[in-house]
Amino acid sequence: MMEPIYFSLYEKIPDYPVRIFRSARWVLDNKVALEASIIGKSHRVIIRHGRSCLTEFITCFDQRLPEQALEKVCLQSDTVHDREYRSGDLVYRVNIEQVARLYNTMDEFLNSLGGISTANVLTHKFTSVPGHPETPPPFTGLALNFDSNTFYTVHTYPENGISITSRTTISVPILSATI
Repeated sequence: MMEPIYFSLYEKIPDYPVRIFRSARWVLDNKVALEASIIGKSHRVIIRHGRSCLTEFITCFDQRLPEQALEKVCLQSDTVHDREYRSGDLVYRVNIEQVARLYNTMDEFLNSLGGISTANVLTHKFTSVPGHPETPPPFTGLALNFDSNTFYTVHTYPENGISITSRTTISVPILSATI
């Protein structure tokens, strides 16, 4: 039986200690800064623009994770979480689903997206996780598409034959002033 996996979104950066396996800092074409971290079979992305800040997690449930989230959703099979959030000058659009497909490698996941440069990828394989010799090790990955201000994530669970994938687009609407 698989542990429940949650998507959560916070304003600012919650006080939550993490063990970082890999991290990267990127700046999108719209000047939004991303700090992406693989934290076990989970990920955290800190999104900043000016004074606005959001933090996204996809992680197993943890009692230490702060409760005051903008959103906290248990990701179920056959259910797509598709939402838009606004915070300060950020518009954050996310689409997450648990798919009955196991991606064996990050390249296989990237090929399913089309057009993502491998120079903008963060991934980590968990080779110390016990499994069957013919089953690939689980991995977590993030890929960035600067052209669309979008990042993609994948979390694989070979023991259950599934993957959790997400697509997040960040925009900064331009407000016009009339005189």
